[in-house]
Amino acid sequence: MFIREIKKKNPDSDRVFMYHRLMESVRTPKGPRQRIVLNLGRLDLPREDWKTLANRIEEIVSGQQSLISLSAHIEEQAQHYARLLRRKEMQSVCVLEEEEADWERVDINSVSQGECRTIGGEAVACAAFEKLGLTEVLSEIGLKKGQIHKAALLVIGRLLHPASERKTALWGKRISGLEELLGADFQYLSNNALYRLSDQLVEYREEIERRLAQRERGIFGLGEKIILYDLTNTYLTGRAHESSKARFGRSKQKRSDCPLVTLALVLDEDGFPKASRVFPGNVGEPGTLREILKELQADRSLFPPTVVMDAGVATEENIELIRQAGYHYVCVSRSRPKESHQEGLMVIKEEDACTIRVKKLTNDEEVILYCQSSLRLQKEESMKARLQKRFEEGLQSISDSLKKKRGIKSHDRVLQRLGRLREKYPSINQFYRIEVEHEGGIVQRITWSIDEQERLQARFSGSYYIRSDRSDLNEKELFSLYTMLTQVEDAFRSLKSELGMRPVYHRKDRRMEGHLFITVLAYHLLASIQRDLKNKGISHRWSTIRTQLATQMRATVSLSNDQGERIHIRQTTDPEPFHLQIYRALGLPPKCLRSRRVKM
Repeated sequence: MFIREIKKKNPDSDRVFMYHRLMESVRTPKGPRQRIVLNLGRLDLPREDWKTLANRIEEIVSGQQSLISLSAHIEEQAQHYARLLRRKEMQSVCVLEEEEADWERVDINSVSQGECRTIGGEAVACAAFEKLGLTEVLSEIGLKKGQIHKAALLVIGRLLHPASERKTALWGKRISGLEELLGADFQYLSNNALYRLSDQLVEYREEIERRLAQRERGIFGLGEKIILYDLTNTYLTGRAHESSKARFGRSKQKRSDCPLVTLALVLDEDGFPKASRVFPGNVGEPGTLREILKELQADRSLFPPTVVMDAGVATEENIELIRQAGYHYVCVSRSRPKESHQEGLMVIKEEDACTIRVKKLTNDEEVILYCQSSLRLQKEESMKARLQKRFEEGLQSISDSLKKKRGIKSHDRVLQRLGRLREKYPSINQFYRIEVEHEGGIVQRITWSIDEQERLQARFSGSYYIRSDRSDLNEKELFSLYTMLTQVEDAFRSLKSELGMRPVYHRKDRRMEGHLFITVLAYHLLASIQRDLKNKGISHRWSTIRTQLATQMRATVSLSNDQGERIHIRQTTDPEPFHLQIYRALGLPPKCLRSRRVKM
């Protein structure tokens, strides 16, 4: 083998382009000829090292050991091009039928194994990708085959190996067997290609979500009578000065030191996303519902569902918007119970750790369900004791300061300290009566007592109201409808932990939205996989499943026969019991790809 340099000139300019080919001489009936073995692109190697590189590639392919010590750069390039050459030859041969016997006399000491790639999780994710029709959806919005392959890498990569676009590209090139499953080539994939594709997906977000929702409705027979709506936020690394949506606000991950963006998510009762939207990080929860309702109303098949939402969204204005849109609603009242409804309570749930008692109340327009939870009562009692202890310790510290030689005694400064303490504990300070006795601007004594004991007990009583206009539901049905909101919480938990939504590394709005939208698309695949597994009685966390599926690999086994030929067999490792359990539940074969063999 040898390397040849090819020069080409653009007819419209004086610029000369150079690239290189790996060549070999072969005998033909018409005499010796030169054949192109592999296009190498443009070599970053001095001309005097070309022959050394060509010889080393030939040694690797034929299974020989190098007799001389080579530089790390030449060895790395030789291994890379030998791998590409084997892959090229593999693609040109037919797939081996597993049942066919093919005998060879081989040297067992010549056996080597390489180019190992994970394939188990990729097989499961690709099956979900095709089942949901994402290939057709992306094709319908105008993406070409190569772009669809890159989109699959982004979405499936987020499901199996959550990371940045750069690390996703490395995962697709060096770790995953996804390109083999898709029939794609990610070896020369650039980060910018993934960024550009992410921008395109965001541009067609509404269309993709609408088409995907329609396909899921047909595949799974989704009723979509219930719409679950909630919000979460995620923090950004850096300051994101180029973003109009990155804002400081209240972080649900306690990262108020970082700018935030907010994700609003709509799910149906089966846990499938219907719509998503990215809002500024400091947006108020009530102000997001109007835009989501407009998006839902574009799909008349959703009409008229029941919207289930948390107290943060359930303002009077939003409830009126829901009524005007023709939807029903179920939510927690934003106000706490003010009067006792202890009589006539009905037990609708009784477990070892929790008992739920309810009482159905009615007024002119709504059904009100008064709920008491023993588990919530324990939690709120513990919370109340902790808050009282810390608040009173703060009061005692201010009081003790009055007796110290250099303690703060000035009336104005004592009031400032009390104000900061009240601001720190807003949920408990409202029940305290604090008296400050002062003389000549110097505080003499501070006393405190609980002013409204009954109201304090009511605030931490483990009780709450559920509001709804669904008068056709009984107590148990109404309560069960509201508890479905935990599905959104589970979805957000998966998005943040298992699918890598948090944190966001981008600076620009479209890239942030792309990061979040790709995560939502990955959750579509996860919802489909988990639904099928749950129907078969499998309820493992996704992190557990993908970790164990990663142990099934695609590898190339190489060995020499008695004719001096090097045989390369590309095959999938045998599935283990856990793999078989997942594949059977999902209706997948134990090996997603057949073996290929080539002699060189």
